[in-house]
Amino acid sequence: MSVSPDAPGAGLNLQLLGLAFAGADLVFEVDAVGTVTFALGAVEQLTGRVPAEFVGSNWAELVGPGDSDLLATLLEGLKAGERQGPLRIALASSPARRLARHGSLSVFKLPQRAGRVSCALGLGGPAAVDQIARGPDGLLAKDAFASTVATLLGEADRAGLPVRLDLVELGGLDSAVSTMDAVTAERTRRRVAATLRAESYAGAGASEVAVDRFALVRSAAASTDRLTERLKQAAGGQVEPVTAELALNVGSPAQNLRAMRYVLDRYIEDGPAGAQAGFSAAIQRTARDAARFKAMLASGDIHLAYQPVVSLDGRTLHHFEALARFDPDSSPADTIRLAEELGLIADFDLAVARCVAKALIAGVSDLRIAVNVSAISLMQPGFIETLGEVTSFAPSLRPRLLLEITETQQIPDLPMANLKIAALRAIGHVVCLDDFGAGAASLNYLRFLDVDIIKIDGRYIQALDSRPRDTTVLKHVIALCRELGVTTIAEMVETAQTARLAQELGVDLGQGWHFGKPLSEPRWQAPTAAAPTSQVGAAGSRLPGQRSAWRR
Repeated sequence: MSVSPDAPGAGLNLQLLGLAFAGADLVFEVDAVGTVTFALGAVEQLTGRVPAEFVGSNWAELVGPGDSDLLATLLEGLKAGERQGPLRIALASSPARRLARHGSLSVFKLPQRAGRVSCALGLGGPAAVDQIARGPDGLLAKDAFASTVATLLGEADRAGLPVRLDLVELGGLDSAVSTMDAVTAERTRRRVAATLRAESYAGAGASEVAVDRFALVRSAAASTDRLTERLKQAAGGQVEPVTAELALNVGSPAQNLRAMRYVLDRYIEDGPAGAQAGFSAAIQRTARDAARFKAMLASGDIHLAYQPVVSLDGRTLHHFEALARFDPDSSPADTIRLAEELGLIADFDLAVARCVAKALIAGVSDLRIAVNVSAISLMQPGFIETLGEVTSFAPSLRPRLLLEITETQQIPDLPMANLKIAALRAIGHVVCLDDFGAGAASLNYLRFLDVDIIKIDGRYIQALDSRPRDTTVLKHVIALCRELGVTTIAEMVETAQTARLAQELGVDLGQGWHFGKPLSEPRWQAPTAAAPTSQVGAAGSRLPGQRSAWRR
């Protein structure tokens, strides 16, 4: 611990310094241009410098290049008596310290200190927030915003800190920047981004979700006027911000997240006013849906429909897929996402497996039914063992209870996932990988995951007669699967033409309205004619481009 003896801050009340130090690894003070005038605490551990070298340096040297704009924004925008933080920052690396380190920075501008800023820096923090995807301006990538906000909402909820979602439209910013020279344009964009970061919860919760439209999670007590003023300043007076504040419910992070996803879609299309109008309704609907889903799990009253999967060469039944049915007026995908956000998806997958096990016992001896298993469930500790208990009373059911791995999020650890899949296959289950070719489910999965079947994403199948390039890629994938001994299923086969093209490519099995719509019971009757194409998109099928979760 060291204090610069000549620094103006050396005479500060030691009791106050002690209180500040109790909550930080390093306390220091900077002047109006960011020069460090005083330091106390773990200087060498955090900066790699002796105290005499740190005092007199610029505080921007503390952080990585992506956070220097954030510090500049804090200096420019902080008014006397204002406090901001803690903000997540990346600490500067050094040859002797190769691992990335992050800290939490809080700043306070004392009116009595003549423009100087008091700073408290603590090392460490939630690793999940530090690993998020950011753009070069420091804002969250649009695709990473929802998942990162989920982490921030959980963190704020555990700390009992009320937060809200702010939507900010900077209409005309993109056009204004396009008329600037390259240096000025880059500086303006980075200043706007840094301002949004500085005003967001933990300095981590801001993103540009559409052109000129931004979203950020903030403390519920944060000032909208201050945000608007700082954004106008950052943009050089080129825009007039339009904002909307959306209050989040303390104690309901899952409901908040689902409503937030809904409102962001509205925001991208309709702007702040349109999003604000639907937010309260989305929160209330989420609460109702959550209560209804939990009641359904408690009662075991799960409604399933069964769609046939048939061989393309002989049009004989191979197995059925069990599809969950909820509200007839909404997509099953909405309820599945809700289950994932509530942390109930594993319970739901197990409940469906139990229902299907009963159907197998009641059905004919050669009946086979596939159930969907979320990749989230698969990776949860203890799930494989609990799933094995579903058929422990009759292990002979396992080869007839197929498991179809679905994903709404990329599997984070493929080698570990393969160990879990191997355990399921070892006790007799056939394992299928759903929606191959969509999202993360690609050739990399074939490298790591030893599965019995892959289901080819329906968007490829429906494009067989219109996208020759896709057909060429698919042809080689099917040949690779055949060489690996992996069976292939074409999904969304809605016409005889599509069925014929898939068969010519070498696909083994087909599923879709051409072969049969989902029925209330797993009873097979070979079709005498193709299902009319006008039925495609009715309840139980899918519209073009929809993913597997729509079938759950």
